[in-house]
Amino acid sequence: MDDDIWRLPGPARLVADTVREVNRGRHAAVVLPVALAGDQEFVSGLTSALTTALWAANEDPRPVATDEEAGPPVSWLAQALDVDEGPLSTAQLLDHEEAAGKTAVLDCTPLCPKLRHEVAATVTRLVAESRPRPARRRPRLLLVCTRDALPRLGADHSDVTFEALWWWGRLSRWDVAARIQPAVEARSEPGVLRDVRLETLIEVCRWDIRLAAHLADRWDGDPGLLPALVDEAAAPATVRPPPARSARHCGRRPTADLIEHWDDGTVDRWHDECVPVVRSAVDRAKAVRHAVWVAQARVLLPWVETRRQAVAADLLRAHGKRAVHAAIGDTPAVLEVGPLFVAVRALAGRDRPALCDAVYRLREARNKLAHLQALTTDEQRDLVGAFASVTLESG
Repeated sequence: MDDDIWRLPGPARLVADTVREVNRGRHAAVVLPVALAGDQEFVSGLTSALTTALWAANEDPRPVATDEEAGPPVSWLAQALDVDEGPLSTAQLLDHEEAAGKTAVLDCTPLCPKLRHEVAATVTRLVAESRPRPARRRPRLLLVCTRDALPRLGADHSDVTFEALWWWGRLSRWDVAARIQPAVEARSEPGVLRDVRLETLIEVCRWDIRLAAHLADRWDGDPGLLPALVDEAAAPATVRPPPARSARHCGRRPTADLIEHWDDGTVDRWHDECVPVVRSAVDRAKAVRHAVWVAQARVLLPWVETRRQAVAADLLRAHGKRAVHAAIGDTPAVLEVGPLFVAVRALAGRDRPALCDAVYRLREARNKLAHLQALTTDEQRDLVGAFASVTLESG
């Protein structure tokens, strides 16, 4: 995952929220799932984005070098904060005038479990001893970590001097769209077919932005090829979220029954629902096919309806309501696509065969989508192409 992710609205908001907490004089932690914490390119980009934003906010960030041979974690912090005296307690570090106003930035993701446990114990003491001390007279600590390095502050990991900000629900469909839009544009013709391709990738991948970027570079838009490409790109999930929990309202952090699935990278919050990644589906091909249909329905059904209305208006203006009703043998308030085809064929089929063909394809596309069936690539192209060659005589 490249550094561009930190320019997206959701991740940028996480960075801004974190810096705001530090500005308020609080210690803070950005909490990552284990699956993501192992991506050193991602973690490096995050720490760089945080450091840059802290400098821009007139803070004084200091990276912490982690070295087990240099002593306990409090010694790492002292060195980063320019406190050169001998062994210090957390209270002494908080009161030291050299450390005041500085922010130690500690990346815990490369540490072994033993050292992460030591960091958690140190930060627990640091948070507790910060309470009686004015924020302006003490340093702050910013962690980038997994949940096992958090201070022991109760169920919500929060305190008046400490805030945990979770990588949970940080990506939205607009983030994913912005990330993959250049690749989709490079491989697609402008127009509704490009919109279908973009929406399909978003619906299949959702918050899995790495999979979305991978597919955007490789998928040519053929729905039939997508399940195989997903299989090729996505490793099997080691922990599967229970399906009954996949579509419920979510809070600001993963709940206890979802935390392991979140750590494993198989579930995240997506627009206020807990949504499993596509690779965790029992029948992955079926899940992909359903997502393809959802995306097509979201884009193509409004497109179909707009053209149905335009053709119906054109037909009524050209032939009159009486003739149209006589052609279909009914007097409907709305000329739906099925009766519309009957009327077009009866009234304009001989003079306007291109229009008759276009409305036929419109009817077939509407019927397939209404029955939860996705259109093939050829069907999409034929539909769009048929209307590209039609000029409505009225309007």
